[in-house]
Amino acid sequence: MKEMTAGTFETCAVHKISASDTNKFVLLCDGAQAGFVSVIEIFEPGGQTPPNIHKEAQEYFYVLYGEGVAIVDDARIPLKQGSFMVVPPQSTHQVVNTGASRLYTLTTMVPDEDFSDLIKAGPKAELDEEDKRVLSGAIAGT
Repeated sequence: MKEMTAGTFETCAVHKISASDTNKFVLLCDGAQAGFVSVIEIFEPGGQTPPNIHKEAQEYFYVLYGEGVAIVDDARIPLKQGSFMVVPPQSTHQVVNTGASRLYTLTTMVPDEDFSDLIKAGPKAELDEEDKRVLSGAIAGT
């Protein structure tokens, strides 16, 4: 029998990849159970992912709140609430928060390529009141 997983963001683990990182990850779906990973990634103003590449995984980003820019190979893609993109395997990519507020993305990677293990191995973090307001839709326009 297949095991169903359900919940809300408040019940999910929150981590940073390393103590010096500013980005936080709310682990919605763990690749160990599902074969893919889905997170809410929270970027501080000026925060960014390092340029990275995935061997086999496609990565999907949907902007929940905030604004930024994605750099995928040689393309610069503006990001704002409601924007989405799918990054194919073997593409160098980076997401940068260029806005004055935090940037929140729903990020899903298929297959997981051990990304959920990398997140879980990092230090625990917590959501603050601003995060909870944005993720619960309490901020106008979210």
